[in-house]
Amino acid sequence: MGNYHNDQPIQGTSDDPDLLNRSRFASHLANILCLDKNDECLTVSLESEWGYGKTSVINLIKSKLREENRETLVIEYNPWLSGKPESLIQDFLLQFSSQLNIRDNSKDALQASKELITYSSLFGVAKLVPVLSPWASIVESLFSSFGSATEKIVKLKELDLLGKKRRVVDALQKVDASIIVIIDDIDRLTPAETFQVLRLVKAVADFPGTSFLLAFDPKYISSSLRENSIENASEYIEKIVQVRVSLPVISGRDLDKLAEREFAEIINRDMIGRFENDEERWRWIYKNCFGHLIKNPRELKKFFNRLRFILEQVEGQVCFGDLVGLTLIATKSNDIYGHIKGRPEAYIGRRFDSYGWLMGKPVEIVEKNKESREEVLSKFNLVDGQELLREILDELFPLTKSSPSKSSLFPVSDDDAAGRVSAPQRLYVALHYTTPIGYIADDQILDFISSKSIDDRMLFLEKTLSDESSDRFFEMMGNYAAKCKDDAFEILCSVYDAYLEASQLEESAQDGRSFLSNGLYRSMNILTIKIISHLELESRHKTILGIINRQENAPLSAELVFYAREQVRRSSEGSFHGEPWLQKEQLNAVESEFKRVAISVLQSKKFLGMHLEHIIFRELRRIFPSETKEFMSDILNSPAGIVRVAEIIGIGGRDSVKGFYSNFPDDIYRDIFDLEQLREEASKTLETNELSIEVRTALQSIVDGKQYYLRDGSPVNDD
Repeated sequence: MGNYHNDQPIQGTSDDPDLLNRSRFASHLANILCLDKNDECLTVSLESEWGYGKTSVINLIKSKLREENRETLVIEYNPWLSGKPESLIQDFLLQFSSQLNIRDNSKDALQASKELITYSSLFGVAKLVPVLSPWASIVESLFSSFGSATEKIVKLKELDLLGKKRRVVDALQKVDASIIVIIDDIDRLTPAETFQVLRLVKAVADFPGTSFLLAFDPKYISSSLRENSIENASEYIEKIVQVRVSLPVISGRDLDKLAEREFAEIINRDMIGRFENDEERWRWIYKNCFGHLIKNPRELKKFFNRLRFILEQVEGQVCFGDLVGLTLIATKSNDIYGHIKGRPEAYIGRRFDSYGWLMGKPVEIVEKNKESREEVLSKFNLVDGQELLREILDELFPLTKSSPSKSSLFPVSDDDAAGRVSAPQRLYVALHYTTPIGYIADDQILDFISSKSIDDRMLFLEKTLSDESSDRFFEMMGNYAAKCKDDAFEILCSVYDAYLEASQLEESAQDGRSFLSNGLYRSMNILTIKIISHLELESRHKTILGIINRQENAPLSAELVFYAREQVRRSSEGSFHGEPWLQKEQLNAVESEFKRVAISVLQSKKFLGMHLEHIIFRELRRIFPSETKEFMSDILNSPAGIVRVAEIIGIGGRDSVKGFYSNFPDDIYRDIFDLEQLREEASKTLETNELSIEVRTALQSIVDGKQYYLRDGSPVNDD
């Protein structure tokens, strides 16, 4: 798919050529910078905003100088690396000295280098050996013959600044080459550092036969000068710079060529032919918006880096045109992109999470969020850019349009089938490309639903657990719940078998704080409700009965029975809207089957240690109190019966502090147990040392009626 761009400037070589037709401009600038040794110092500026290629043009200039074999010494200084405005002048002179000696090792160059070092010592006397300066040892060595710091200062004060500068000039004029000093990245400096750079060019290093090329953003330089109490910044710059040159304007045609070359490396026929109207749509975004928003090479590189990255994650799952549109938005405005990601309901009328349903139709929800959208859009500082971004948003999210049609310029019958981000699933995929582990594609879910192989289903579910994509699995299954009609029972049983035995469920149960309200267990309950809700009446009853009849499903069967019974109750009271899943007679049959299964699994201890038995027991007690009393009496009277009772009823509630806790309210259990006998048995057993903490806390609650955390046995609400 091609390499990522690292935002490095071009080198101007045959391997890294100029693609923006700036070679002739660079050649002319190189001619201007080459002075005779007796010419007055000349300062030329190369000006443009960030990202338009100032450093690339500098490299072209250097390339031209090499090609023409000119007798020039190019001294490059990057003040951004110095980092200390108070020592910046000294740092420049020392680096000037060093590079001069490296590029010309003649005797004259060596002498000029020495004079520059001596000259540099006059600047920042109190900082002769800066802690982090790479030139500290040079300065220290230069004055090693002096004694104390006071003596050094006295000696330096005796030196003649202008005299030392004249000695530098004399030495440089003996060097048989034109000297060009290039200072780049001035617009990355602080205002104080910027001022010092201009100062050194104007007064400190204006040596004859030496030209300076300063690269900067004029707006930033003017702002920096104003912060240094120079009000007429433009006039000040004019006094320092003799030739002010603006970077040539990048033609739209040249930038288009760069963009088309990048797109050609990325696009393949399958990519734009997979979804309906995708090719026409992305070309419309490119023609009408791309060239007007992407203004310079740096933005172009950022755009394609981002597009390449997202395509590597989600190619074929979201239409290419929408990925181009979203990438344009992200490149130009992180605020708008972040708003889409953080508040998708403002664009599609839906939230991503299955439990964040909003009241109202999507179009109404989008309209309610109009003010927040406009507020974010208004932060974009270009008025024409605002309108272009609005065009992209309107095309990607038709519900945001102010026109009554609320439709795309390239309408389709099904947004999701067309891979468009106006469909919640597609937008979720497009915005979560940075977390591929938590992602499952639509095709994978549909294959899982249509599969007739239990083994294949189980392998897929095991993979969702190992990939930590179970949350996405349940979300996608909820979206495709209606597709499960033909195999609802088999699909749900596969899900139960995989997730009830999962280590993640056990870890959640050990924590207890969110076991029933979040995570796998709650997701299984919600998916069960969604799938059954899509079934026809006859199939619904058959599926529910099949689930209840299967012992492996017992905890979820208990939840299902409760939900169905609540529907019947509310329907009889007139508070349930719609048709209940089961008629009264059907519910009675389902409950009877549940009783048989519940007693069987509690007897076999099938779910012991999984923090699920209390769910089964709770529903059994609620529906069949008499049968439950008889069943629990038999258990209590068996060997170690009180321990088994504690295991079954041990969990009485949970909170967000420490999770599950034991609870034994008399008003609930007096119809099930002989409380006096039970407490007597519990008291005796508590004297035994070999008890798990869960059993011990349950027994303690039976004895004193208080609540204790199963995690550590501490009392609930213990101050």
